[in-house]
Amino acid sequence: MKIFRTWTFQWWEVSLIKICLLSLGIILGLYFYNYLVGLLWLWWVLFAATAIYFIARFIYEK
Repeated sequence: MKIFRTWTFQWWEVSLIKICLLSLGIILGLYFYNYLVGLLWLWWVLFAATAIYFIARFIYEK
């Protein structure tokens, strides 16, 4: 049995995986709302850091 084999997905399969993970995130966010709302500042910091990284990468790549 090969556990670490190479997978190739079609574009529509990737979109299904993304929809599944987005749905899981929404469900978990609703379930753990009281705990996660206390960490809201952390989510904004993570968002800002990754946004700045990708914007800088886009600008400096050209």
